Amino acid sequence: MQIRRFHIPEIPAPEQCVTMPPEEARHAGTVLRLRRGDPLVLLDGAGTLAEAVVEEVGGGRRPDIVCRVVARQQMSEPGLRVRLYVAPPRGKTAALVLRAAVELGVRQISPILCQYGVAKPDAGKASWRGELVTAMKQSGNPFLPVLDAPCSFLDALAAAVEPGLFGAVPRDAADKVGELPTAGDLGLWIGPEGGFSPDEEKALYGCGFAPMTVGSWILRVETAVPALLGHLVARAEWEAGRQ
Repeated sequence: MQIRRFHIPEIPAPEQCVTMPPEEARHAGTVLRLRRGDPLVLLDGAGTLAEAVVEEVGGGRRPDIVCRVVARQQMSEPGLRVRLYVAPPRGKTAALVLRAAVELGVRQISPILCQYGVAKPDAGKASWRGELVTAMKQSGNPFLPVLDAPCSFLDALAAAVEPGLFGAVPRDAADKVGELPTAGDLGLWIGPEGGFSPDEEKALYGCGFAPMTVGSWILRVETAVPALLGHLVARAEWEAGRQ
């Protein structure tokens, strides 16, 4: 049976009911045509996951859908808490970055404006948050990343408090980071399609951040994000499984 997941910002206790937000209700009632008694999963974006059933379906072009919670649990946050500093690529490609971030458990996304950047991101767009919510529902990750307003590279660097790694252009084996962190707060910095400028790279080194590469070739932003995140997450989960 297909698992149908919905974003409900506030999930009540078991045996209590909650009304779906209008957009979720439209999708559930008009697109999926859910009926009374149909099972579903609710996610609040803050780690709560609940099994529920449809209790009531109101008619009309904008159906009202009431769900009854059957069981609810609070999921544990990943041990590695990644804040992704990224210069988003052009147009719709940015959606690939956002989806990968959710699927790989990023805690916070900070769009940065870099010297070689080609896109002018607007993280206030509803479409960006919509991509995050869609990815949350598709992946089943109950944690919705915090989405920051875009800011300059230098401002982001000055405000950063966590240790960091940055996506570097592979030059030789010395550019590959050695021991990777597997727990705690971590900033992952991914530059634009043209890479970080020499001044930006120097500033990253100056903050004690280590370069990280995967493979021998230059990666596009939408490739670098899942590649580096996937490597970090896999190592973190492997280490957690040993304990």
